[in-house]
Amino acid sequence: MPFLQYMPDHEDYTARAKRRLESEQLDKSLPEGFPTKLAGGLVWDAESVAREFDFNYHLTAHDLEEIHNALHHFKGKTT
Repeated sequence: MPFLQYMPDHEDYTARAKRRLESEQLDKSLPEGFPTKLAGGLVWDAESVAREFDFNYHLTAHDLEEIHNALHHFKGKTT
């Protein structure tokens, strides 16, 4: 089994997918009783997610100061 790193690597992923497709008989059907389509209020797609949710976070001056101080702390500097 290949080593899976914490940070995803697209090249490793595509190579692993190619190896599996070449060497294994992968099942392409859903398990018995599993719905073929999901529906409901918690289901979203690429078009509706941006329309329905705002994932932007606006940093305040306090947020920026906290980030700045943390960066200096981890670099071993004092503020």
